[in-house]
Amino acid sequence: MNTGSDPDGGYVVIPEMDQAIDRIAPTVAAMFRLANIVETNSAKWEKLVKTAGMAMRRVADGATGGETTEPKYAKVAIEVFSAEVEPWVYNETLQDSFVDLETDLTDEAGIAFAEGAGAEFITGNGVGKARGITSYTTVADASWTWGSVGYTVSGATAGFAATSPSDKLIDLVTALKPKYRNNASFLMNDKTLGIVRQMKDASGSYYLWQADPTKPFGGTLLGYPVEIDANVADIGAGAYAIAFGDFKRAYTIVNHVGTPLIRD
Repeated sequence: MNTGSDPDGGYVVIPEMDQAIDRIAPTVAAMFRLANIVETNSAKWEKLVKTAGMAMRRVADGATGGETTEPKYAKVAIEVFSAEVEPWVYNETLQDSFVDLETDLTDEAGIAFAEGAGAEFITGNGVGKARGITSYTTVADASWTWGSVGYTVSGATAGFAATSPSDKLIDLVTALKPKYRNNASFLMNDKTLGIVRQMKDASGSYYLWQADPTKPFGGTLLGYPVEIDANVADIGAGAYAIAFGDFKRAYTIVNHVGTPLIRD
């Protein structure tokens, strides 16, 4: 032990360090910005979700009404798993370095947590880690059921169709129910965006991608914002290369409050 430790050898990270890690995460992993973030003090977070509502029925004059369908519920349970980063630095190095190593290590820890969790939010299998959006049961949009992720096809094997490729992007947008489109966005990697940005309208007059001059990088596709995440797959046969949805409604990230720090 050293003087930086309490008698048990560990203490909760000072607020500034915790905030620094939280601040770094959204700049590295898009899902930290897009998803619903919940904080908890327990190892599991549970929530009831309504999967079906009620239906109206007309009753003719003089006819007898009756019981209508009831709403349906499901319980979502998200387990919280531990994660760590473990840099090794000699105490003398921390004291003698002309660089603020503690701040630098804090930044690197934030990047490490964000990169590791960010990859899981897309492809994680949920075993001792987060479950990613592409690891859920995927079904053709026409066969979609609650608890699965619907998909539309690109129009060609391992790519878009040679003719009117952007039509498939429109199919993707309209596959989402209207009530979820207001806050929806596209999610893809840079390589895919490079292909999509070259798509034009049917007349070939203008690009579907419209740059946003108010941001260093940003724009809209078919009127919706585009987020970049390197963890999303490249375009390929059987790959899920572009996601579209209201991610705050579709995906929840549960964080355990507090970051323990051990110095020995």
